[in-house]
This record gives sequence, structure tokens and C-alpha cells, in this order.
Amino acid sequence: MNDLISVIMPVYQVEAYLQESIESVLNQDHRELELILIDDGSPDNCGAICDDYAEKDSRVRVIHQENGGAAAAKNAGLRIAKGAWLSFVDSDDYLEPGAYSHMLKLLKEHRADAVQCSFRDVYRNRTESHIQQPCVLNEHQYLVRFPKDWTCPLLWNKLYRRSLFAGIFFEEGHKIDDEYFTYQGFLNPCKVVLDDRIVYNYRRRASSVMCSPQAAEQRIRDGIDCVVKRRRKVTERWPELRRQFDESYMDAVWYLSLRPGNTEDTIAMLKDHLKRYFRTWGNTIPPRYLWPYLWGLYRTDTKTLVENSRIKQAEQSTEDYFA
Repeated sequence: MNDLISVIMPVYQVEAYLQESIESVLNQDHRELELILIDDGSPDNCGAICDDYAEKDSRVRVIHQENGGAAAAKNAGLRIAKGAWLSFVDSDDYLEPGAYSHMLKLLKEHRADAVQCSFRDVYRNRTESHIQQPCVLNEHQYLVRFPKDWTCPLLWNKLYRRSLFAGIFFEEGHKIDDEYFTYQGFLNPCKVVLDDRIVYNYRRRASSVMCSPQAAEQRIRDGIDCVVKRRRKVTERWPELRRQFDESYMDAVWYLSLRPGNTEDTIAMLKDHLKRYFRTWGNTIPPRYLWPYLWGLYRTDTKTLVENSRIKQAEQSTEDYFA
């Protein structure tokens, strides 16, 4: 059986963390892997670090390309990946020892197509663990879970059968990647194992795309766009999941209206999503708990909502984050 794991790692401006990340992959006790490093036009010394590891270890492959964003980098890795199994690691994060051997063992024991494990957030002075309750699900059961469990869309806490994503690539041009990609593999027939062992360490950085104030408005636009597309694709495949994904859509409209970084344009966009949802015949009536929040979004004037968002952004602290 082909046990080669293709590990795709986009690299951009993470010189301080890159070596730890690379070595956490190469030092795994599962040795049958290829590490694909995609230098996405990084302006620091990352490209040279990647080349240095490629010279020392034949399992490392390096792609140098003009900066196109994380999605473009991951797509470049997907196009050349040779393994039967697929993993993604962010270049400022790091794996736990024995992560791949443990996940591969679970995949084989259950004859599964993907495994989702536990992980921890790593701050400068503390950590925060996110533990999964062990279970085994088919694709329908997993998609039912998807709208309620925010760890399901995550890309990097999983090991996948490569064929699960045959012909599927990341949608480029966004600040969010995982939400556009991960669920599409689970539209295919599959078995998914959830496990409570921590395998991944996610480093919280103030300068990351997910924290940058400069990217906040685009994250909001991407946040609603990916939910709309996911709702459409999932319900085309599984019409009986309409209620769950309608609720997820309305929940996202309300939640995103509270996020730091909103502008008059994004609030107007979210209000328009809300109005069009209720004007469209056949959409599910939102659950009772959502009604006060949706009504609040509908009736509160745009300038007030923007000001509330601005205050939240000013109060947001990243002092415990890495640089």
C-alpha cells in the first residue's frame, strides 16, 4: 500500500518560525513523506531556508513563485503532490511528534478517508487545547456536523486520502482559504474518523492574515461569500440538509455584522443578504434563538453598527500573540 504523505506548506514571511515548522514534519517517525514547500515570493530569507532543506533532505521539494497568496501556493503544491495521503501545514505552525503515524494508523484501522484530530492554540505565554470527542462518521453525518462545529472547515488538523480532493482546488483571491475548500472533499462518499489526540500546534500571530486589521474588511466579505457557496453546493448534493445550512447562513450574516472591521459597505451587504433571504420563497424559517439578533441587524442603522464594530476593533488585544 502506498503510504506516502504529501505535506503541502505555503511559505511567506515567516522566517522566525519556518525552521521549527519544517523540522516538525521531517522529524516525524513516519518517514514516507514528501514535504512540498511553496515559496510564495517571500521577501525575507524564507526561500533560501527552503532551498537549504531541499539540499539536505531528498524528501523536500521546493517551488519558488511570484506572490499570489496562500490559495495559489497550495494549488501549486496540489498539482505536483504524489502521495496517496494529503496534509497541509502552515509554515508558522508545528506538528506534534508521531502525528502522522497516529493518524495513518486510525485511517487504516477504520478503512477511512480522512481523520480529524485535536489541536492546540499556541500563544506567547499560554496554550489552549481543542479536544475532539472520538467518533466515526460517514460523509452525510459529517456534513450535518459541519455548520455547528467550527473545527470541521479547518484544513490543517486533518489527514486526507488524496483522491478525496481529485480535481478540487482552492479558490484564489481571498483572505480565507479553508472555508472554500475543505467541505468540497466531504461531498464525496467517505468515512471520517474524529480523534482526541492533539497532533497540531496553531501559532497565534498578530501579523497573520487572520488577525491583520488591514485584512478585516476582506475577511468579512470572504466570510459570507464562502458560506453562500458552501450552502449552495451542499444542498445541491444533499437537499435534506437545507435546514442546517440555511440556519448556518443566517447565523453567519448576524455573526459577521458584529465583527471588527465592518464598514458601511459590508454592513449594507449583510443587510441585503438578510432581506433577500426572507424574500426568497422556500428558505427555512430561522430558529427562535436567531430572531432577536437578525431583527437587531435589520432595524439598527448602518452607522451605529459600523461604530460598534470600530469600538470592538479598538478593544481587540493581541498582546499575547506572537509577532
